[in-house]
Amino acid sequence: MRIHNTEDYLGAIYRLRSSAEQPLPLIHLKKYFGYSPISIHEMITKLEVVNLVQYIPYKGVILTPRGEIIGSALVRRHRIWERFLTDMLQIPWDTAHEIAGQLEHAAPEMVTEKLSSFLGNPERCPHGDEIPEIDPTVRNETDNIENPSFPLDQAHDSDAYAVVLISPEITDYLEKMKNMGIFPGRIIKLVNTHSNQVTLKISGKEWMITNELAHTIWVKRKPSMKRSNVQ
Repeated sequence: MRIHNTEDYLGAIYRLRSSAEQPLPLIHLKKYFGYSPISIHEMITKLEVVNLVQYIPYKGVILTPRGEIIGSALVRRHRIWERFLTDMLQIPWDTAHEIAGQLEHAAPEMVTEKLSSFLGNPERCPHGDEIPEIDPTVRNETDNIENPSFPLDQAHDSDAYAVVLISPEITDYLEKMKNMGIFPGRIIKLVNTHSNQVTLKISGKEWMITNELAHTIWVKRKPSMKRSNVQ
């Protein structure tokens, strides 16, 4: 079992899960990696044998404390490198995501931590998601009870929304969002929803995107936003 493959799986579970306690259905790993269900199940079985994950039949997989440390450390390295590549080298965020996927394995943790210090210890990656703390048990919540964030495909009202983060980061989707001008902090207007796609208005231009892409765009409602700001 290659260390990179192990880290990739643990990092994917960390990214895709809704919470540490909620099992992640294996179908999400299949979509994320593009592997067959058999390959996914075989790898999860191997990770369970070495006590990195716990598989719960018919529900999914959760990280063990040991798996949590490895998974959060990988995601931390990845997002710090993304921050450096976009902020300091002006590399587009979709390309930075791919490069960071290589550097997260190649660069020692010591180098990444010095890089984090150099960058001023950023708290979020370019896509708005949190950079995990060194201690994986310390994670701040991005939401609040009054105005929680949620994936755009779960929005039903034609209203203005603020983009909070992009998660999970999928290279093809990041490139599309870059072209549309979708990034954390952007105000977008939900025009309407269809069975498998949604229509958005961004800076006066309408775009149609799939529900799968919309599911990676996390937003908060902007109830006081005037229509003229999003037209």
